Amino acid sequence: MLPPLARGADDRLQGNPAGLWSIADTRQEKRWVSLHDLARSGHTGIYHLEVLGLRRGDPAWKVRHLVDHMAITEEALLRSIIKPLKRGGVYPESFHWAYQAWQALNHGAGGDICQSNVLQCMRDNHP
Repeated sequence: MLPPLARGADDRLQGNPAGLWSIADTRQEKRWVSLHDLARSGHTGIYHLEVLGLRRGDPAWKVRHLVDHMAITEEALLRSIIKPLKRGGVYPESFHWAYQAWQALNHGAGGDICQSNVLQCMRDNHP
């Protein structure tokens, strides 16, 4: 059983069960995040996501995994998202592998947690 939602757990995040949110695009690419295990994230305040992109003009099946896993605080996530999306989910295998690797870091305590925003953490940790 999970504890009550973390203090301040944002209703916007929990109210989008698809867990898909647009983030800033580039001239060449649409970008979005896919949140995983939304219920647990609402309790811990740490969200686990993958960053996806689609080059303009490419067919939908050419979705690119820009970041397979990122752990991020709720505040940093809220600074990053623009609007909820209904479509854009992908098979979760690459996320799951990267999440397991993140969990194993620091003797099982997990790795870095983004505190700024998705785009800054992409630049800093996922060149």
